[in-house]
Amino acid sequence: MIIVENIVKAEIDKKPLKRDAVALDWENRQKSRQRLFTKAGRQIGLALPTGTILNLGDVLYRDAQVQIVVEGVPERVFVLRPETREEFGLMCHQIGNLHRPVGFQEELVLIPYEPVLENQLNRLGYAYTVEERIFTHAARQSYLPPHDH
Repeated sequence: MIIVENIVKAEIDKKPLKRDAVALDWENRQKSRQRLFTKAGRQIGLALPTGTILNLGDVLYRDAQVQIVVEGVPERVFVLRPETREEFGLMCHQIGNLHRPVGFQEELVLIPYEPVLENQLNRLGYAYTVEERIFTHAARQSYLPPHDH
């Protein structure tokens, strides 16, 4: 088993390495201690510092032959499409009041799917779809909505 105690930062020489990956949903990218299997079947144990949040593309392990990278897993999310900057702000304010994580992809607002939350979105009158997408919390993104309204 490979034990991962830190995210790999240093570059090694530029020769191409074999790539392996661990595919994790948003919730599992929040866990700093867990046992995982890579796509190629390597077993790794995360023993990262408490509070570490994994980002898409983080390199967990690298040697002369292979590097193991974090990939996202599509998961069910609510997709909201605000039409104005004001609607965008109001949606995000209401989602924050519900203490739910929020993410953004272009002009879309994403929230991890929860059946109970569906009732709240309907009550608030927000149109949405439920789709499979890779979710990343907005705290891990830098984002300014590109509206000119």
